[in-house]
Amino acid sequence: MMGTVVHAKENWDTNANKRKSSYIYIEALNHYENGKVGHYHSLINRAYRLDSTDTSIGYDKGMIDMILHQSDSIEFFNAHSLARRHFDAHPEDYYSSFRYGLFTDKIGWREESLRVWGALDSIFPEKVEITLRYADVLSASIDSSEITKAVAAYNRIEIAEGVDVGITSRKIRAFSAIRDTANIINELNLLLNASPNNSEYNVFAGQIYEYLGDDEKALEYLNKACQLDSTNGNAFLQRANYYNEIGDSVAYDTEVFNVLKHENLDLEAKLRLLTDYIRALYSNPSQQTRIEELLAVLQEQHPHQYHIHELYSAYLATIKDYPRAAEQLSYALDIDPSNENVWIQYILLCAQTENNATVNDAVNRALHYYPNNSLILFQAGISQVTLNNNDEALIYFNKAIPLAQDNKNLLSSIYCSIGDILQRDKSLPNDSVTQYYEWSLDANPDNLLTLNNYAYYLAELDKDLDKAERMSSRTIAEEPDNVNSLDTFAWIYFKKKEFDMARNYIDSALKYSEEPSAELQHHAGDIYFMCGELQKAIEFWEEALKLEPDNELLKKKVKHKTYFYK
Repeated sequence: MMGTVVHAKENWDTNANKRKSSYIYIEALNHYENGKVGHYHSLINRAYRLDSTDTSIGYDKGMIDMILHQSDSIEFFNAHSLARRHFDAHPEDYYSSFRYGLFTDKIGWREESLRVWGALDSIFPEKVEITLRYADVLSASIDSSEITKAVAAYNRIEIAEGVDVGITSRKIRAFSAIRDTANIINELNLLLNASPNNSEYNVFAGQIYEYLGDDEKALEYLNKACQLDSTNGNAFLQRANYYNEIGDSVAYDTEVFNVLKHENLDLEAKLRLLTDYIRALYSNPSQQTRIEELLAVLQEQHPHQYHIHELYSAYLATIKDYPRAAEQLSYALDIDPSNENVWIQYILLCAQTENNATVNDAVNRALHYYPNNSLILFQAGISQVTLNNNDEALIYFNKAIPLAQDNKNLLSSIYCSIGDILQRDKSLPNDSVTQYYEWSLDANPDNLLTLNNYAYYLAELDKDLDKAERMSSRTIAEEPDNVNSLDTFAWIYFKKKEFDMARNYIDSALKYSEEPSAELQHHAGDIYFMCGELQKAIEFWEEALKLEPDNELLKKKVKHKTYFYK
């Protein structure tokens, strides 16, 4: 008698838990519909704890747990088992089964995908989206029996919906996997016979014949596509790509211009084509006029498109026309000022123009939008240095320091720039020069500019010359033809009174120097004087004085034809 009562109580508790679970599950679904995923997940777990036998609840728990535990193989396996349990029990639950199939596709579980979509295709043969999924999984194989099944499934879709280039392309891809050229051509003919005057079908045929290596047939169909519909920009685009692939530069050049004239071809496709065209031909000066004509056509068609100005700027930068490149990027930023990196690129382009006013204007415009961008602040400081506004430069550099803590290379450059200012500007306190250079190397021990400038600073002070030599030698090893590094190394040896070594390196610096430098000529004169070559020394001093006519020390050396320390 007692056993019967206990059994009845257990049944009552179980049924009560099932009812609670069902109620909580409905609440969970309501939260999901309202976008409250966290609440949904919490309630699903509660519902499952109350009734783990309900496959629908288990399915929802399994699906969300598979997403959350992809890196934990045990948890993932358990979650997958719950989702699979519901599918095996209720494959006719279309929404859940379809979602489960998509997930198996996503994680690349092909065997399970094949099982799921195959089962669903047998239950819902009228559902094209199911048949298509099943066929796609089958076709991702090199097994001819699976390819045959895939093609049969694609054929069922064609019977239901008619011949379509999308299905034909899938069948051709399947036949390509087993190198069945005869069936590829057969499918292509079926498509063309269904609509022989369809321009896009002929474009597709041209692409397939090009893939098969039949250039004559490829061009025949591409030409036909262009003739059938002169407004089909894609046909002309594909013909241009064809000419490019076979290396017919004259036809390609003509076709590119034809493509860009098509108003109905989307801008993205035109930009891709023009980018490839520029990449192939920008180094040929005879093509530069042609390229600019094409860019002008594109700008006329789309006068307010950001990406056209950006492409034009990139092209002009590659041919080193920096003023116009900066101008085009300025137009782009007028249209859309939201990209910080483009502002930095614009500032760097302006810097290439060597027009300080232009650079300063670019920096001020960028700071208006991004006042706390550390790289823009750094460029603002550099701009002020070129204008000899050292106090203003230090303000920008010091503002950039706390913002650049996560960018060690930039932080190193900022500290180096401050050190350079303190070293050059005698009106500013310079007892911190060494500290800033040290901070720069702490942030980036491989900063070659800091290594060079710090070494030169020590040489000028006649201080720690061995340390200066070690730092300078690293820059020489990295950049053996860098004029500044060679000059610094020569000057260190001069200070160490190793004059023959100094002459060897100053000669290398002079050899690689493209533009005359007063400092370099001055150093060369001093070094040659100490090597006993007075006439050469005087010639170097005279050249230096021409470049720096107000230098009193140079005037004394030239006038008295001898070396002075001060």
